Amino acid sequence: MKFTDIIWTDKMRSVMADESQMLFLVGATGCSKSLVAGHKFMQWIMEAPSDATQFYIIVKDIGTGVRNILQNEDSFYNLYSFMREKYRDNVAGGAQFVWHTRNGDKTVYLVGADNKASWSKILGSNPDGIWLEEMSVMHIDVIREAVGRAISRKCKLIGTTNGGLPSQEFYTEFINHAKVQYRETVPSIEMADMVEDWEYAHYYHFNLNDDAPHLTEEDKDKLIRTYPENSFYYMSKVMGCRGFAEGAAYASLMDKELHLIPFEKIELSNLWEIGLFVDVGSNKDPSDTSKASTVGTLVGYSRDCQRIIVLECWVVPATSHDDIIAAFQDKLEWWFTYYMQKLQKIVIDSAENILINTWKNKNIYRTIQVKGSVKAYKDIINLKTRCALKQQLLMQNRLLWTSHAYNSYVAHTRILLDEKGAELDLSVQDNDIADSLAYALTEKWYAITKETRR
Repeated sequence: MKFTDIIWTDKMRSVMADESQMLFLVGATGCSKSLVAGHKFMQWIMEAPSDATQFYIIVKDIGTGVRNILQNEDSFYNLYSFMREKYRDNVAGGAQFVWHTRNGDKTVYLVGADNKASWSKILGSNPDGIWLEEMSVMHIDVIREAVGRAISRKCKLIGTTNGGLPSQEFYTEFINHAKVQYRETVPSIEMADMVEDWEYAHYYHFNLNDDAPHLTEEDKDKLIRTYPENSFYYMSKVMGCRGFAEGAAYASLMDKELHLIPFEKIELSNLWEIGLFVDVGSNKDPSDTSKASTVGTLVGYSRDCQRIIVLECWVVPATSHDDIIAAFQDKLEWWFTYYMQKLQKIVIDSAENILINTWKNKNIYRTIQVKGSVKAYKDIINLKTRCALKQQLLMQNRLLWTSHAYNSYVAHTRILLDEKGAELDLSVQDNDIADSLAYALTEKWYAITKETRR
């Protein structure tokens, strides 16, 4: 491929002319996102002043970067080979190459997002330009660090991605805040979550109809037929939109407009009962979501359990039983002060007998009962029916979350099904969040299942 072989669309030209500090290129596969990102990145390198010498391309892993950038004949690295030196990979700082410009030589580093020691060291320096290639498959800490360095360093950043999960932090913390360009070509599922409050960031959506002139109709048809329609990979690769993972237990049933309510709009005085439901894990660092954690979910029930509302969801360090009890009792203080008559139970994972008995002895809220959870009941309550009940309540719009329990809402968008139709247990924090809510449903199983609609 040569430069003259590139078919430049108006959108691609707009990206090249865009002077925003941050650019996010999102959309379907095969729509030239990486091609134009590479040219934009090269433009920054060529126009950088003499004292700007360090540029970073961050990829899923080095192997992917070598294939997609260093060995790809269509990448900027190979289209303009006369402007750079061959890359070296056995040197300090990892794989890198030198780019020659009129303002001096620039070093471009290729960094794998899977190597924290490498990217944290490099991003801890002073980047003059950053390219994040395929953000949806990167650990969020890499993206946070890269965006943070771009802001503090005042350098340019460009990110590309196919569609991911709507709840992924690279959307909620970054992409959703960018100003949308070419709005008329952006699918409604993408626009629905856009906040657009960062003046210094622009969002471009690429699709097969407008942004793949190099593909024949036959090529497009083959790509479209590669994945089952409306599957996660169809949404991600073909539509280029955020979607839900294959095998998601609840995500396809969840709608922010229906199931997530601003806390201020909840009529707390109309709740008939409130309870705290606790699942116990060993994680001492609540920010580490990859480990089983201690979670307390505060749930409210409306009259006759027509609605179940997740009011709060707290994750506390599992340092000791006394510390766990103290942490949750501290968080309950406001609720006990204003809604003492409604706050009736503290329900704890029934496998934690020592914690249950200790909590009973140390309970400072004497009007609240402390007890073990109901996990199963012969032929009625089990892991599969617990999952099925959540699904049913979502379809009936009877299971709701407040904005104070957003972490619980998001966790449920990520929960997967196992082969038996129960929640897939990956021993991560999401599972504990889901279990603590399940205890709230099993506690009122008869009353909840007696109702058939909202």
